[in-house]
Amino acid sequence: MRRTAWAVPAVYAVYLLLGNLFLNTPLGPALANRTPEKFQAQWGPAFTLYPGHVIARDVRLQGQVRRIAWDVEAGRVRGRVALWPLLRKEVRVPSAVASGVRGGARHVERELQPPAPRAGGWTLLFDRIAADHVLRGHFDELVLEGDGTATFGFSKQLRGGAMQILPSSLHFESARLLADGDELLDSLRLDGNFSMKRHTRAQAPGMRKLRLTDGMLSIDGEGSSLRGHVDPQGHFRVDTMPGGGQLHARLEMRGGVLQPGGTLDWTAPIRGTGLAGAPLGGALQVQARVDDDIALRLQVPRRDGGNLDLDADLRVQGRELPTEGGVLAVLPRASGHLVGRWHFPSLGWVPKLFDAPDWLQLDGSGELIADLRLEQGRPAPGSHIELPQVAVAAVVMDNYISGHGRVRADLAGADAGALQTRMSVRLDRYAIAGGASAPPYAHGDDLQLDLVIDGMPARGRALGATTAHLRFTDARVPDLRVYNRFLSEQMRIEGGRGTASADLSLDGAGGIGQGTVSVQGHGARMSMGGRALKGDVALDARLHRADLQQRQFNLDGSQARLRNVSFHDADGRSREGWWTTIDLPNARIDLAAPDTVSGVVEVQARDVGFLIDLFGSGRGYPRWMDRLVDSGQARARARVHWQGDTLMLDGVKASNDRYEVLARLRLAGDDRHGQLFARTGVLSAGVDLRNGQRDMHLIRAREWFDAQPALLD
Repeated sequence: MRRTAWAVPAVYAVYLLLGNLFLNTPLGPALANRTPEKFQAQWGPAFTLYPGHVIARDVRLQGQVRRIAWDVEAGRVRGRVALWPLLRKEVRVPSAVASGVRGGARHVERELQPPAPRAGGWTLLFDRIAADHVLRGHFDELVLEGDGTATFGFSKQLRGGAMQILPSSLHFESARLLADGDELLDSLRLDGNFSMKRHTRAQAPGMRKLRLTDGMLSIDGEGSSLRGHVDPQGHFRVDTMPGGGQLHARLEMRGGVLQPGGTLDWTAPIRGTGLAGAPLGGALQVQARVDDDIALRLQVPRRDGGNLDLDADLRVQGRELPTEGGVLAVLPRASGHLVGRWHFPSLGWVPKLFDAPDWLQLDGSGELIADLRLEQGRPAPGSHIELPQVAVAAVVMDNYISGHGRVRADLAGADAGALQTRMSVRLDRYAIAGGASAPPYAHGDDLQLDLVIDGMPARGRALGATTAHLRFTDARVPDLRVYNRFLSEQMRIEGGRGTASADLSLDGAGGIGQGTVSVQGHGARMSMGGRALKGDVALDARLHRADLQQRQFNLDGSQARLRNVSFHDADGRSREGWWTTIDLPNARIDLAAPDTVSGVVEVQARDVGFLIDLFGSGRGYPRWMDRLVDSGQARARARVHWQGDTLMLDGVKASNDRYEVLARLRLAGDDRHGQLFARTGVLSAGVDLRNGQRDMHLIRAREWFDAQPALLD
């Protein structure tokens, strides 16, 4: 008995000595912080009175789980650890009481990958952690300040085992809620309780944990007001300012499903000024009611010059909270009517809402006016969106069209119950360039683009065809040389100004299906076959796509006109007032590099002099050939082919009631080859041109000409 009487105090004294040395020397933190990247613990003065009992001051715990870093501080902590469970690898804390608690969590850039699950991990079981003075809590930039109480309990098996949140609660009086330093709620009363069933990370990753969670939340507080203003960059912004608002909420959840009877009411007065400088007024009102479904009501009274007009009456089918896909996952369950006017810092998302083709883009900030009827999250017939002023960009056959104007999209029903989106674009100012970074080659003031998109908006799959209609008139072209990319080196525009117009049907890829392009130039400088010309030029091109590659077009029915043309012939003589009209009854252009044009041309001209002049100086010709130039208008027909610097004319036949001229000619750089036959009355002559050298054939000239091989098959 005496030995026992002495042994018990001795053991107790040894425990007091070693236990308190452990808590108040570096040995304790060193053992607790063996994996500091996952968990760290620090504390100030601490003592223990008996095994399992600990009282510590200035306690700080911190750690990281994947991308979430957390920290908790307490001024004083009193707790007890059960000893017998340690024998079965379980750390059990039946109770712990903390005072002066601060803590929270935040997202970090570096992700800490959890180890693969392994058997044999210790179990942590905290039956009840009570905090009688919770001073501050935060999650990222959201901060709750006040003096509250909380109880929390959980169990967690280490090495990837299961975890569970035991019934826990939270209560705050006279607290305030801040976001990024701005006050959202004041005089806040907050009550809540929650629990989460036992599960592993693989069983319920991410937001799927909501399906295992039960909870209740009650909030009553004075909210902030909203203040609209225009920043120095001209963008409309909305900030918060203290006072004026109200928030009342009673929500209950079981297994991730809101329970009937839940309510939410939020009112926030609107102050400040709109984009036009007009004062804002009214209040944002948000109401939610939970019955068999979730009913939502959002209102901002309309006001002249306002940028927050809103009237929405929506019903979300079911009461389940989104566990995958975020808030957007609720959209397919929403039906109702939404009318509003908003100012967005970016409008690039609007074309995607209606599945507009990728070659049409919207950019920049602007105002959006909407009248949407939603059925299961998708706009229904009768819906429309209007953008009164927005930057627009479109790519049509490698041509970049950009400008500012109006856009409107209407959803309507088509035949057999199908749906169509009809999008209308009207540009008051626009520019057209030959590439993404190329300088504009045309400017205009009135461009119209109308699109018809078959199918259900915002589905993105199994859509029908998209068609578009593009129109503009009298776009200013400061330099006509931009059209040389469609011409041969033997037919060039050297300078001049003009106008361009187009009326084109487009497909879903921005390719031209058919249409017309017209170009007008006055006083244009040109070169044709080595001759410098100046005059008025007009082109009316009729395009019709000829293949599925979208790079070949029929030009049937196109026409080019030259008027008031002046030039110097091969002998240096000046010609004035020459004209010609060129019709293409059968022609094709291939825009695949290098560009190629081929077909049949029909020509009317003031005279045949320009054709004869392509064969060189009149010196050495019979004198009667000189008179052909003054022998009246000519009609001609020929086959033509040009590609790169090569131009070939074959089967040329020009005639009137006084003469006949036949020719074939190949121009490639400075190289000229061809044959010419001319006849008037009983007189005839043939000319053989070989790289600038001519041979005359005055006897049996027609037989000689017909015996020469054709240039084009």
